[in-house]
Amino acid sequence: MNDSTSEYGLTKPDPVEFPAAFEGFFAQNKSAFLRIAGARLRNAQDTEDAVMEASYKIYRKWERILAHQNPRAMAYRILNACLTDFYRRRARMALRDEAARQQPCAAHFTDLRDHAVLDEALEVLEKTAPLQANCVRLRHLADLSYENVATYLDITPGAAKTNVSLGLAKLKDIMNIPDAGKGDY
Repeated sequence: MNDSTSEYGLTKPDPVEFPAAFEGFFAQNKSAFLRIAGARLRNAQDTEDAVMEASYKIYRKWERILAHQNPRAMAYRILNACLTDFYRRRARMALRDEAARQQPCAAHFTDLRDHAVLDEALEVLEKTAPLQANCVRLRHLADLSYENVATYLDITPGAAKTNVSLGLAKLKDIMNIPDAGKGDY
């Protein structure tokens, strides 16, 4: 057995040579991309698949991204579009898949019960104030700093703080959470 074949006799593909700038950029941002995707998809395998799909699209558009004034914001837009496409593809596949038409069992809902109210409220906020919804997701669900939120959305850190604050206030209204009284925490 030589170096170009596996133990099963299959030919190993040659490794792809990526530009060093792309490899560095992706290595630096991969964990943040995974947190962002995980906050929306809530499934580790789906998250990894969506981030890998986004990384491929980022690689294909690498020269344009490098030419952009804020490469991280451009990459985030691509990631966000991939996450939306992932949902759409999933919905189409579920309609075609006979197994998806069967009644779900209680275990499916118990996994999501902690996030269902928040996810519904974020969907409502997304329709009325998409920037605020994005800021809240990045800051509190993906656990990014205000500076990173600002970088990803191509806004100032002050605008990120304002949009997070406004978004949280609207989410409290949407979810009917009462304001904390004096002495309540």
